Formats: sequence, C-alpha cells, structure tokens
Amino acid sequence: MNSKSLLLSMALTLSSLAAQAIPQKEQIGIWPTIPFIRGADLCAYKDAYGTTRSGYMDKMVGIAKDLMGAGAKGKEVLPMLVGFNGLYDQNIATANQYKYMEVTLESTLKSYVSDYYRNLRPRVQRFSFTRVNDVLSVVRAAANGQRDGYLDQNLVDKLDYIGYGTYALAPNCQGDIQVTLHLMGRNGEELSYIGQGQPAVVMSQIASRMFEDFQRTKFPSTLKIGAKNLKLLGAMNGSVETTFSVKNASRTCETLGGRLPTGTELEIIDSYGDWNGGVSINDAIWAISGGNVYAPHLRNPSPIRSESEVNARDEGYRYFCVQD
Repeated sequence: MNSKSLLLSMALTLSSLAAQAIPQKEQIGIWPTIPFIRGADLCAYKDAYGTTRSGYMDKMVGIAKDLMGAGAKGKEVLPMLVGFNGLYDQNIATANQYKYMEVTLESTLKSYVSDYYRNLRPRVQRFSFTRVNDVLSVVRAAANGQRDGYLDQNLVDKLDYIGYGTYALAPNCQGDIQVTLHLMGRNGEELSYIGQGQPAVVMSQIASRMFEDFQRTKFPSTLKIGAKNLKLLGAMNGSVETTFSVKNASRTCETLGGRLPTGTELEIIDSYGDWNGGVSINDAIWAISGGNVYAPHLRNPSPIRSESEVNARDEGYRYFCVQD
C-alpha cells in the first residue's frame, strides 16, 4: 500500500479517534505504519530564489573567465558550462528519486526508539509501536514488497495515536533532509516533531523528543516510598519549578494541598529517575521540608543544609510538591 492509500485509510478513521479520550494507562500504543509524503525541494527553492538574475549571470561569467584563463577557447566555454550544468542536474535527479525513503524513515525511527529503551532500561515502557493487524497480513504485505496499511474501526480502538509525516531536501543544500512527524490522538490532540540531518540519523532527533514526551515523569505521579504511596504533585506550573525562597516554595505546596519532600524522600524519588516516575536530583539545589535545602555537592556531613549555608543566588532552588 502506497503513502496516498495509507493517508486515505487514516482519514476514514480520524473522526472516531478524535471523539474518544486517550485512556489513562501506563502504556501508549502507536500505529507502527507511518506514511511519509515527499514535500517541496527546499534546496531547489533556495537555489532558485536565493540569487537574483544579475547575480546568477555574474557567477556564470566568472566561471567562463576561469575556464578561458585555464586555456579553454571562447567557443568551447559555453558547451562546457552547459555540459557541467546538465551533469549536475542529472546527479541531483538520480539522488532525488527517493525510492523507499518513507520506509527508511519509519524503520530508523522505530530502531532509535528501541535503542533508547534497550540502553536506558526503564521499569515500564510508556509507549511502543503496537502492531494490531493480523500477523499473516503483515507477512503477506512484506512478501509482496508492500507496507501493511490496513486499518479499520476495530483496530483503531486498540491504538492511542496514529502518525504521518513529510520529508524534503533541506534548504542547506548539503544532502540533509527535513522531516516532520505528526501524531494524532483519540482526544484530538496532535503532537508534532521536526528534525533535519542526513537520512540515516535525522530520525534520531525525533525519536529523542518522542522519548522525552512519553517516557519522562509527568505530574501527578505516584511512587512507593517505604510502606506508603507518595503522590508527586509538581509545582504550580505542573512541573519542577525554581524559587529563591524555601518559604515561598512551602507556601505554594500548601496551596496545592501538599508539602515539600523530606531529604530522604527526595533521595528515594531521585533513585527512581526521570524515566520511572521519579525526578533526578542531578547537580541542582533543592528546597525540602523543614525550611532546609538539599545540596548534593555538600556531602560532608550531610547534603541537608539551611539556606544560609548555601549560595544559590543565581540558580535558585529547584522544587516540586508531594502529597501523602
């Protein structure tokens, strides 16, 4: 099935996707068949409109002078210029046939995502490219040199996102391509990504941003802390915030119906990490309960210090709120 047919199949099911809410579950399923449509040649556009006609003529005259200076006779220069120009166009045309480019983009995207999960090994894989079609139909399509693009209402109900994308030669005219990827969710939400680079690596940029969006901790998040469950609320902005006063951070948490974490809780939350529902401490200084701060670079005798012991005038204190 070609890209246009895939897009038509998607269009017939998008209205039903938008009418439903994405289920609140730990794992998100994305349709693994992603049609990529070739867009405008941005390099050719820049080449055509980036130089005035007089500038172009000046450049060609300069090349002619160089050829004549190298020994070419006047009557030989024009055919040589035309020949070189035609050879360049021929090479570009060969490179721009774009056979199976959409397959390359789709497969490399999924490979980079798999590498992230393989290397970082989070406890729960938050999203995956979920094959909901019958296995035999997938194999038959591959055997016929096609991509499995069949999708009906029953299959849509098993997915959270459907994706499509575009690609084009990048305007830098150095062999890079510019790629966009759009994910449409059941609740009508659309996530868009863009990357630019060599075809073999451009999708690594998009895979990295997708991993951040789907796998990184989002508030609220509930973690097991000893014998109790602790709810991470975030700050007023719904994420980690910066303050220059522990007292102000504490007031914010009270407004949200929570409190600042203790030093011990912060260390346990850090051990979960950003990919498992926790928050990494890294090198930042954190506001914690009791009017204190947690300074990871001051380990002796303890990273738990008073505000007066730590100079954080430039960076401030990072904080988020928790709830028992």
